[in-house]
Amino acid sequence: MNEEKSTIISDLCICPPFGNCCSNLLKCPPSRDIEINVMVANFQDRFRIPWQGGARRISLDSAVPLLLFPASLYFAAQGFWPTILMYPLVTLFLYYTHRTVRKYRVATKFFYVWTLTSASLVIIVFQFLVVPMLDINTHENIIITVTMIATAACFYFTKKNAIKSHLKFDLEMTDVNETNENLVLINETENIHCNTCKRDVPSRTYHCYVCKTCVVQQHIHSYWIDCCIGKHNRKPYMAGLILGSIFFTFLSNLILTTLCHPFNVFATIMLPDDCSDVYYDIMYGICFVSGLYCFAVGIILFLMFINDIYMVSLGITYHEWQEQCKDFKGDCRWFLSRHVIRNVLPNWRAFFNNV
Repeated sequence: MNEEKSTIISDLCICPPFGNCCSNLLKCPPSRDIEINVMVANFQDRFRIPWQGGARRISLDSAVPLLLFPASLYFAAQGFWPTILMYPLVTLFLYYTHRTVRKYRVATKFFYVWTLTSASLVIIVFQFLVVPMLDINTHENIIITVTMIATAACFYFTKKNAIKSHLKFDLEMTDVNETNENLVLINETENIHCNTCKRDVPSRTYHCYVCKTCVVQQHIHSYWIDCCIGKHNRKPYMAGLILGSIFFTFLSNLILTTLCHPFNVFATIMLPDDCSDVYYDIMYGICFVSGLYCFAVGIILFLMFINDIYMVSLGITYHEWQEQCKDFKGDCRWFLSRHVIRNVLPNWRAFFNNV
């Protein structure tokens, strides 16, 4: 029969598009994109976890980091060469995945879940594996806890206040009793036209294809915290970057100096020296690679903070920086002009005044 399925998988599967795809793999006809899309949609609909009040669906891009990060950490903890192998591979994977989703403006929770998973896991490793080794005193643990809470609070308010930078054109959906600067911004002069929204928007407003709205003074769309960084949440974002850098760097130092033989640099400040015996036990190996991961994250957050300081000093966002470089055909030396340098203090004043 033409409609008869020809594979065991297709006989057992209750998803007709998946069964058809299995049959097509053996028959080798030209694949149909619509069938594959339906198959993926059906698979995602069936990928659920038990939850109070009923099972909840989890998207595939959200589930991958939950498995990938712990697996990478465990594999890297097996020895010196697995560590050397895994860190470049994970770095390249994250870099090209991030570059791809930015290029094609894909809405995904992958990096947001990766952030939550990795941060939670290294904190669990520190509290339940490193602290019981009794080399971490109470004051150091308190400092770690306080900086962790402060960092989480900054990024929480960054995500919460992101919507304040979104332009809302439907006045009926806005609470009239609530002060909303977005309504005032629409009436500003020197408006520009958004070709996507088909509306006039204030100057320095850019359309985010991930958030599907116009964002006032859009700096970037951060996939790592799953929101746009704009006019009203850039300050907590920058505070989160520097606090996160301090938190992860200090956490890395405590983990590595506990596992390795440390040496004093100045007063009570120590750095790891000999880490040759950290792979003799798998738990020590997991703690060690977690410390390396924290150090890498701390360095990246610090570089991002320096970049943001640079952009604020110029009085522009990263989005505007890219546009300026296009106008100057890749020659970005315009930022050394006397006009730009003279406006550094006014730019910082405008930044703190939320202008």
